[in-house]
Amino acid sequence: MNLPLVLSPNTREAVTSAEELQQSTMLTGNNKTISWRIYEHTSEVDSHAWSQLHPVAGAFLCLDYLTALEEAHDEGLEIRLVMFYRGTEPLGIAAFQIAHFATSEDAYSNVFLNCINAIGRCIRGKHVHNILISGNAFATGEHGFSFQSDIDNSTIAFCLHHAMEAIAKQEQKRGRRICAMVTKDFYPETVGVADQLERFRFKKFQVDHNMVMPVLDEWNTFDDYLESLNTKFRTKAKAALKRSSNLRVVEANEADVLQHAEGMQRLYENVYRKADFRLGRLQAKALAELLKRIPNQFFVRQYFLNDELVGFMTAMRCGDVMEAHVIGIDYDSNREHGVYQRILYDYVELAIRLRCTRIVYGRTAAEIKSTVGAFPVNLTCSIKHRRIISNALLSMIINYVKPSEYPQRDPFKAETITKIHTQPLYKNHEWNSTK
Repeated sequence: MNLPLVLSPNTREAVTSAEELQQSTMLTGNNKTISWRIYEHTSEVDSHAWSQLHPVAGAFLCLDYLTALEEAHDEGLEIRLVMFYRGTEPLGIAAFQIAHFATSEDAYSNVFLNCINAIGRCIRGKHVHNILISGNAFATGEHGFSFQSDIDNSTIAFCLHHAMEAIAKQEQKRGRRICAMVTKDFYPETVGVADQLERFRFKKFQVDHNMVMPVLDEWNTFDDYLESLNTKFRTKAKAALKRSSNLRVVEANEADVLQHAEGMQRLYENVYRKADFRLGRLQAKALAELLKRIPNQFFVRQYFLNDELVGFMTAMRCGDVMEAHVIGIDYDSNREHGVYQRILYDYVELAIRLRCTRIVYGRTAAEIKSTVGAFPVNLTCSIKHRRIISNALLSMIINYVKPSEYPQRDPFKAETITKIHTQPLYKNHEWNSTK
């Protein structure tokens, strides 16, 4: 992104006030001086300057989205926003989340993260875990930062590292220690940023694949999509839709979400507890706030069985991409009525209606998502424990972290696959490798 930037008077005043900026000098390349300013509330940010730096497709970086998260989470999650400057020129923006966990088990659920937790317990004992996240704790993909297109990976890594350290020092002064820093989720084209973060003692590792599905322009209705499936998977899709035919589906508005917020929270918690890599717990009231603030980008559907809420799905439209956001499921109802599979197909129907070019399904339940038509994309995260000894032990543990293995299904006809291979799964993706 290379946009002409026009600073508002408030931004010029902020930039030229040196005492308000945390400054550091890049000691490589041309000895660039990078400055940054940390904001603790979205209301403090110059929305004009911020909006010029986040891409049109970057809905997860828009201030309306971040404000909704901030206002809906009274505890357990805090937002920190950073603007970077080169001289007085805005260079980039970054959104960080501080997640607070009262117990270690809330933060660390898979084998790898349990190992990190065990290290911390041995050194310090049980305590509140504060994790600083570059990215979005509730969404899969690169939603943590945006820089001008001429900024290289080394500079981006430098900015992220020093901003995170500055935030951690601020929290330390308040008596709240940041125990770990996580940057998530790098696609293959931007994994160079993760490579550069290793200079600052971050350890990179691959997580489960992000499942992404191209949406063909020729699909004008859901029936068009069904016709593109081969006989075996079209039959399965129709059976799944018949199985879920007793569900009543509601296109929810803000009032619908508020009315059923307690039930939606319970259904969300069902899914949350099953996740291997969980960094933040969403509050259902945030979904109502999002519908109020960005109604043309955020969508919620509720699923009822005999007037009982048994599931919900949310979606974010980011330009021409549909991002599957959080979902909630009653697993008892799911066994008989196929709530989850209905949700996956409803994402397809919604994406076709909104004329999106692809659906980002996220990284869980990869096999069933592949039966709908999604393909795997590699994701890389980086993590740093702030205790030197603990971080050194990560080097030994990191080798055991591998993406889950699963059988990739092929639901499309041969002629459909040929057309799908003309559409990228992410920016600069080429189909000589689907990863």
